[in-house]
Amino acid sequence: MRRGLLAGAALDVTDPEPLPPGHPLWSAPNCFVTPHVSWQSTAIVDRLAGLIMENLGRLDRDEPLVNLVHK
Repeated sequence: MRRGLLAGAALDVTDPEPLPPGHPLWSAPNCFVTPHVSWQSTAIVDRLAGLIMENLGRLDRDEPLVNLVHK
């Protein structure tokens, strides 16, 4: 970003996390750092509830689950 190769960045995850005080990303004018909560929004509750209900129905019908990561 300093060299102009990137216009900017929005970071939800960093290494290390959290960034220590004084880290250069905190003061970068073209960088937005969130505290690993960018997934949260007012709409997420309805979306998650819908996904849970969908998967409960799939379990009842012995169908594959949606968004399954580990079997």
